[in-house]
Amino acid sequence: MALFSRRSARADAPTPTPPSMPRLRDLDERELEWIAAHVELLTDAGTDIDDLAQVRAAYDRSAAAWRRINPPERDDPTVTTNAIGLAFGEHLVRRTPLRWVIAEDEHGIELALHDARTRTILYPAKLVAERWMAEEPGDFLTATGEQLVAKLPDTRRGRRH
Repeated sequence: MALFSRRSARADAPTPTPPSMPRLRDLDERELEWIAAHVELLTDAGTDIDDLAQVRAAYDRSAAAWRRINPPERDDPTVTTNAIGLAFGEHLVRRTPLRWVIAEDEHGIELALHDARTRTILYPAKLVAERWMAEEPGDFLTATGEQLVAKLPDTRRGRRH
């Protein structure tokens, strides 16, 4: 499910049917700890997740280092892409009304961010993994983050960061 589309709608084209929302549930304590442990991988390495430029820099450094390794000798990047994706997600949780959920649809079960008011859903770990494998630079992190923060201002008072 894409959050943003680059396709422009033609005036004579039929309006596409919006995809149905996945079934959502709150995270349990074990899932929250899993997120925290992955975010900690970045913070322990010196990345301030409150600074989106630092999260992007961690992505760019990690991806470049991984790509310099001969492909048959590369480790599975899942732990790294999850850590970066979850740090990105946590950055958004701190600045928008998005909250962590488990989303389940016909494609499977995935950790996601959701805002019920705007029906926004984002899969941050999946987003990072897909861009990593496509060898895209980290520009998408800052662009997506800035768009979401502008679109979904956090109006809750007294929210901890």
